[in-house]
Amino acid sequence: MLLVALTAVLTAAMVACGGDDEEGGSSAAGFKTVTIQAGQPIKIGISSVISGDLESLGVPIAQAAELAGKDVQIQGFSIAFVRKDDGCSSEGGVNAATQLIQEGVVAVVGPICSSSVVAAQPEYEKAGITHISPSATAVVVTAPARGTPFATTLRIPANDGLQGIAQAKFAYEKLGARKAYIVHDTDVYGTGLADSFAKEFQRLGGTIVGREGYEKRTTDFSSVVTKIQQQNPDLVYHSGFYAEATPFIQQLRRVLPNVKFLSGDGVRDDEFLRGAGKDAEGAYLSQPSPPAPGPEFDTFKKKFQEAYGEDPSDSPFTAEAYDAATVIVRALQEVAQKDGNNLRIDLRKLNEAMRKQKFAGASGPVEFGENGDNIGKASIEISFYVVRNGKFEPVQ
Repeated sequence: MLLVALTAVLTAAMVACGGDDEEGGSSAAGFKTVTIQAGQPIKIGISSVISGDLESLGVPIAQAAELAGKDVQIQGFSIAFVRKDDGCSSEGGVNAATQLIQEGVVAVVGPICSSSVVAAQPEYEKAGITHISPSATAVVVTAPARGTPFATTLRIPANDGLQGIAQAKFAYEKLGARKAYIVHDTDVYGTGLADSFAKEFQRLGGTIVGREGYEKRTTDFSSVVTKIQQQNPDLVYHSGFYAEATPFIQQLRRVLPNVKFLSGDGVRDDEFLRGAGKDAEGAYLSQPSPPAPGPEFDTFKKKFQEAYGEDPSDSPFTAEAYDAATVIVRALQEVAQKDGNNLRIDLRKLNEAMRKQKFAGASGPVEFGENGDNIGKASIEISFYVVRNGKFEPVQ
């Protein structure tokens, strides 16, 4: 398998790759102390995609998170997970945050998409609810262009600055591409990843011959395909999700059947294979390397298979979701205090305890830096795959 190893050192330019309109947080998070009444569970929120086009991505993530709190008792109180569908959108992220806060959750796993995270961050900050994303990889999630990082935001995976660089190196050095046309989702994930790829591809000596953005749920890419055909690139680079990548590559193949196609972790999903069919053949996809076999991942995998009858390795970010929920559970065990028959949880202390967690997780090392990034993943490997005979095969 071809692996590109990178170290997470961010330049100022990379920090800005999500655009210049992402506001930062402050130290004025609305932390308070909450009381859980006797007989009631401790509520942990899950903000994910649990219906629609990206359901196959979001549901396994929610399932994995719930495993971390299954059968756990904290001072005699059980844990209940509350799922809300954020639709992988800005509006959905805010709506899910509002609902979870109203329902009295003490912490949240998610949102899973960067656009949802960025939109929801002010809501969680005002409420003093710490949220930890298992899959939001845009640089701006923990490095807003203006202001300081949000005190209540954490994440498990490494950011897209690294994946975009690895993709550019792969395109230029492995695929021999010199002219690339970029097509991307206009959300912070798609835009940030495209920016990172473009900067590195040009630094290596390549040329970006065109760039087009699209909105979620776009199905007609005919005008974009016409523009691509006019430029005749060596490579079409896509950053976004499989829901839009499927009709895009189908329409692209009608006109340019042999052009190289490269996309990222938002597309490396079996739904892309099923939806695109033969048009997916020859497509290249990247994603952060899956967790290496080890006791922590093996334990998680066994639990997941026993609970759901599926292999979590087939679903991106499930191990990260399990680790995200584990961070919350471990922190709750440290700070929750009995108050008679009730349970008191100081949300500031919970935030501090979550930030101090350090352990070997199912997805790899977990340890947080000041901005909320997982510095345990300061060095990561990006794996590349090619679609052959309807399957993702590792690129050697």
